[in-house]
Amino acid sequence: MGTARNDFVQSKNLQHHHQTNGKIEAVSHEFLMNIEKVLILGLNGGFGQLFSNLLSEEAMTIYGIDLASQPDSLTSCSNYLCCDLNQPNKQAFALAREVDLLLICLPESVAFSALEHFVPVIPTNGLVVDTLSVKTPIEEKMANFRLDVQILSINPMFAPDLGFCQNNVTAIDLQPGLRSANFINLMRKWGANVTIMTASEHDRYTAITQVLTHAAIIAFGLCLTKLDVETDKLLSVSTPVHRTMLKLLARITSQHPDIYWRIQLDNPYGKQMREALLNSLKQLDLLADVKAQQEFCRILSTNQETLSPFLDELVTDFSDLFKS
Repeated sequence: MGTARNDFVQSKNLQHHHQTNGKIEAVSHEFLMNIEKVLILGLNGGFGQLFSNLLSEEAMTIYGIDLASQPDSLTSCSNYLCCDLNQPNKQAFALAREVDLLLICLPESVAFSALEHFVPVIPTNGLVVDTLSVKTPIEEKMANFRLDVQILSINPMFAPDLGFCQNNVTAIDLQPGLRSANFINLMRKWGANVTIMTASEHDRYTAITQVLTHAAIIAFGLCLTKLDVETDKLLSVSTPVHRTMLKLLARITSQHPDIYWRIQLDNPYGKQMREALLNSLKQLDLLADVKAQQEFCRILSTNQETLSPFLDELVTDFSDLFKS
């Protein structure tokens, strides 16, 4: 146990050495602890499927647990167990004792129960990765829970059907080590832009990118419903900006509503974001009422400053949407 603990402390020190400017630099493969066996809890879900295929392509052995009697046909799995993860059985614990990586792709209600059951039984220096969308609760939950394992909490900022390539992933290295560095490097190998954050930073910024953004789009959809518009006529007079909003609304409404509900409900900054949106709409409404054109122009100028120095890049990106 002493040697394993020394390895863990050494891995934490090496990981710290390679953290710079909020990013983790690539670590040479000879220093990385191998990940050979993976247990995915929630194998049949979108991210369970995605990870099972990508990790199996890395020559890892994939075990999976989910409620369905059989693994989904889209997964890659060499050993599957049908099990209620709120009440895992002996076979589930036996699988967990064999693996280097415990990958939790579950909603929060089940994920916390799974953490309590499975983290105590994985091997020393094993890696625990979760995909929860809110991070301060998992940070509090795992604080001093088990110090001889590595814990990496990630949030893929995209739906699993889009894949990692050119998409963003946030990572909170709660208990860093060589295997967590290895996993981060794998995501970068798959084309992801991985940014390391603290849990509180993550929740504040994702409240803006998810809670606020989704609330604005869903509210836009509510307006369309209340205004009782005919969609075909709407499309016939739509602008590029309006069509973009319709596409965003279509994307959200085509996904499972629980995903978007939990984002609005669980993020500790969620209410602050919705209040900011409401107050901004009230401010805009007041400007129109009093015909305050100069103040309106000032607000747009301030918005432009907020987007600087990425304004030109974002304008080009928007133009490219309609050229492809």
